[in-house]
Amino acid sequence: MPEPQWERIEDQARTITRAGWWIDQRACEPGDLPELLEAAVDADRPTENPFV
Repeated sequence: MPEPQWERIEDQARTITRAGWWIDQRACEPGDLPELLEAAVDADRPTENPFV
C-alpha cells in the first residue's frame, strides 16, 4: 500500500476510539479496513463535548 494511502487510513483509524468497534472488526481482512472505516458511525467517533 502506498504511503499516502496508508496515512489517510491511519488518520481515519485514530478517530475511532470505541473499543467495541475494533473488537467487532477483529475477524475482518486487512484489505477491508478502508471500507469499514468509511462505514463507521458517529457513535464510534466520540467527542469530548457532552452537548453534541
